[in-house]
Amino acid sequence: MGLEGYADEITVQPGENLAFRIGGPRCKADLRICRLVHGDPNPVGPGYKEERKDWGTPAEIAVDLQDTDFGSYVEIPNAESLNPSGDFTLALWFMPTLQGGGWRTLAAKWSRDNLCYGLFFGGEQFITAAVSHDGKTARWATAREFAHIGGWQFVAFTYAVETGEICLFQRLGDTTGAVETRSSHDPIVSAGKSVPPGPVFHGESPILLGACEDADHPGMHWAHFTGKIGHPVLIDRALTRNEVWSLSQWDTLDALGPMLGSWDLSEEVCGSRVVDVSGNENHGKAINAPGRAVTGPFWSGMPSRLYTDCPEEYNAIYFHADDLENARWLSSFEVEVPEETRSGIYSAVVDNHSDRLFIPFVVSASKPVPRLGFLVPTLTWQSYGSNRAAYSYTEDGVLDRTLCTYDVHKDGSTVYYYSRRQPTRGWNPSAGFQNWGAHNITANLYLIDWLDHNGIEYDVFADEDLHRRQLELLSGYRCVILGSHPEYWTGAMVRSVTAYTRQGGRILYLSGNGMYWVMSIDPGRPHLMELRRGGEGDYGPTYKPAPGESQHSTTLELGGLWSRRGHPARGTFGVEHASNVWSESEGDWGYELLPASNGPEYRFIFEGVAQEETIGEFGLNLGSAAGFEMDAVQPWAWDESTPEPVVLARASHPSFTPPRRTHVSPVSDLTIMNYPGGGSVFSAGSVTWTGSLSHNEYENNVSRITRNVIERFTDAPAGQSVLDGVR
Repeated sequence: MGLEGYADEITVQPGENLAFRIGGPRCKADLRICRLVHGDPNPVGPGYKEERKDWGTPAEIAVDLQDTDFGSYVEIPNAESLNPSGDFTLALWFMPTLQGGGWRTLAAKWSRDNLCYGLFFGGEQFITAAVSHDGKTARWATAREFAHIGGWQFVAFTYAVETGEICLFQRLGDTTGAVETRSSHDPIVSAGKSVPPGPVFHGESPILLGACEDADHPGMHWAHFTGKIGHPVLIDRALTRNEVWSLSQWDTLDALGPMLGSWDLSEEVCGSRVVDVSGNENHGKAINAPGRAVTGPFWSGMPSRLYTDCPEEYNAIYFHADDLENARWLSSFEVEVPEETRSGIYSAVVDNHSDRLFIPFVVSASKPVPRLGFLVPTLTWQSYGSNRAAYSYTEDGVLDRTLCTYDVHKDGSTVYYYSRRQPTRGWNPSAGFQNWGAHNITANLYLIDWLDHNGIEYDVFADEDLHRRQLELLSGYRCVILGSHPEYWTGAMVRSVTAYTRQGGRILYLSGNGMYWVMSIDPGRPHLMELRRGGEGDYGPTYKPAPGESQHSTTLELGGLWSRRGHPARGTFGVEHASNVWSESEGDWGYELLPASNGPEYRFIFEGVAQEETIGEFGLNLGSAAGFEMDAVQPWAWDESTPEPVVLARASHPSFTPPRRTHVSPVSDLTIMNYPGGGSVFSAGSVTWTGSLSHNEYENNVSRITRNVIERFTDAPAGQSVLDGVR
């Protein structure tokens, strides 16, 4: 295991503090803070560049392993009502999704020297229950039938104080449409065991659903359950077999006796609170972001149904043993960003001479430079932010322990949530280039380096800044550049950029595959983001939607593609994702100018570029300005309510392949789209466009075109079309 870590925030302003949390093998490591300028170490280009900063941080820090409490669960604090003095029943529905393993907790009030009662799933699919009379030793009883992987099943555990009888009831068979089949035969089986009589121990431990406290490691948890749990209840009476059958149908709760706890997992799914509807106020908290707004045992089976259509069908939580919402590591060091700090992409660099860790962050401007802003696609960084996924960043032989949105959980299910407060080592901008090209930090540093070289003043701000400040932030700039791969967008970002262009703002979209997936940021936990893909562009298991679970729990908005939500990228930028190529250019993947580029109103774009030149058949990123993921105009899909873009140049090649989600022409386009009121968008629809800017000591046609457009977009008076020139 190598160095790993994270910062508490991904974007800060001058004058603010930022904590860094580092882990790894015990060692002393060098520390520096730097502004990142260029990441690609290729000697053909400018090479790696950084500007070291003296922010008062120590030159050396101590590194040690940090504990990470993986796995989600629900914690219900101890209360007197949760310590039954007499008979009781603990019951729930559950659906295990991971085969094999050791102990896994369904529901238990169970900790060291505070053993009370518990219901467990373990070994090769058996169910067992336990009670303790003294808090230290336990009596066990095992259910008769195997549990079934991948299917809902009901289990009820009853205990009778006077007889010491533990009984486990199981409902077998297909539970689909359980509500509708309530009049069918009783498929309940039971198994019992007599233990010494007496009340269960009145302990101080909480009830946990999905995990147990680790007796040997304070603050840690084990016996994590992977799968869904639904409709958990604790009743102040030992139910009969017939009553258990009624309980399993979930329609006679009030008649079954006093409820000590009845947790409706379909309520308040937007946060971490777990609501007790028994009247005892035994509310709980979901820890480590288990799946909320997920289908429960009484889901009707309609794949297109949303949580908000019928919340009662979503009375469940999906637990994973590898969930992690906040690692809560100890702080290794803190920095205070000086007031005079220049806006840019910065990084803490930790180096123990055998390993090097980068933790990048954005310093946004407190006072905007009014001419030019650069939106850094930090949500895309985070979506790919793991060193274990096929599309992750650094290939260095050391795997992250944490997941990103391109991984899957241990049971093969899709990752819904990603936290930036989890350790990673996948953001090194200068090492481990995959054979399919750079698309995150390094691809954006190509642009930073080019702007610095040309002496162009600019501000940098992050996706999270735009999400929070919205149109107010953009309105401070005459022109905004979108970096190389702005794939993930929140609704606030989409609305803000759309409004900006309609109100006279100008955008250089030097990007590919932008405004693509719907992303949510949890309002109460802004370090947590949510993604639920809708099945479009099926490139593997990370894209497969769970039927009925396409609605985000954090904001209750529909997931999937922005195009499916009625906000395709073409509606704002003129182009949309149209083609891919993830191999090195063969030297002829550049853009050929089209007749429209000869129009006098567009010649400012190509000033200094000959009509016969091929644009961008060179570059550090896959050898061409056209590559990785590329965007183009699709005339058949055009919405007449939006100004139609003018295609000025086009790159095409037999190696370009279309995305699988739709029928599009696999090409990449250079376009311009103009809005009434002076708004305009120039699109160079390719992730690798920025990798060509420094070619030939920055003297090339990609560099010339980019500078021409920036100058016109920033110089043209507000409210005036950029096609009218500068007067």
